Amino acid sequence: MRLLVLDGSRVLPSLVRRLAPAGLEVEEASSFEKAVTTLVADPPDAVIANIGPSELPWQELKDFCQNHKPKIPVLFESCIYQSPYDAGLDDLNHSSFFLNKPYSADELRTAIRLLIKWVEKRGSESRTG
Repeated sequence: MRLLVLDGSRVLPSLVRRLAPAGLEVEEASSFEKAVTTLVADPPDAVIANIGPSELPWQELKDFCQNHKPKIPVLFESCIYQSPYDAGLDDLNHSSFFLNKPYSADELRTAIRLLIKWVEKRGSESRTG
């Protein structure tokens, strides 16, 4: 299973690697453009995106992941925005999540597990028809 982590620094990808269960491949994207290129060329199973104070099209990223077949769950996390609405995101649904900093390592670990469970559930549903 592949998880793409979009963050301008190496902090979040390093933390995710430390908290993720064994066998989860964590791939880094240091820019929005690199993340989009990866999503189009070789879509990961899930995404974690650090939303900073820029005017990047986060809603478009969410929509791309939501409309992809199969859907790609996304965890948006931010220390700038207090909610998905503050970040310019429409309502989040069952495959997109928001985590506000500061959060504990346990909260991030739980969010990573939630993404994994979502991907596993999606896989089992597609096998059963």
